[in-house]
Amino acid sequence: MYIGAVTQQTGASAKAVRLYEALGLLGKVERKGVYRYYSASQLNQIILIRQAQQLGFRLAELNQVLGPDATAPNWPALLQHLANKQAAVQIEITRLQQLEQQLQLAMQDIMQCASLVPPPPLTACA
Repeated sequence: MYIGAVTQQTGASAKAVRLYEALGLLGKVERKGVYRYYSASQLNQIILIRQAQQLGFRLAELNQVLGPDATAPNWPALLQHLANKQAAVQIEITRLQQLEQQLQLAMQDIMQCASLVPPPPLTACA
C-alpha cells in the first residue's frame, strides 16, 4: 500500500513513516516507480512503533528490538525493554510519593508558622 493508506490506517504522519524508514525501523521498503510501497508487515511494524512511543520508548531504543532486518521484532528483547521501562516507572512513582510527603510536611510547617505570626495591620485606603 502507498504512504497515504499507511497514514490513514496507522495514524502516523507521512513524515514519521519516512523517518521510520530512514532509521531502518521498517526494513527495505519497496518502490513502485517513485512511490514507496509498504507491505502488511511494515504496516504492523509502524503500529508497533507508535504503540512503543506512546509507552515512552525512543526511536533509538526501538532499533535494538526490531531485529536486524526490521521485519520481525525481537520479542524477548522487547519484553525486556518493557520490563525495564516498568521498573523505571515504579522508581519514579516512589520518588514522586516521597516528594508529595515532603511537600505535605513543608505545607504543614508553613501553616503552623503562619498561625504563630500575627496578621499585618490593616491600612486605610487613601
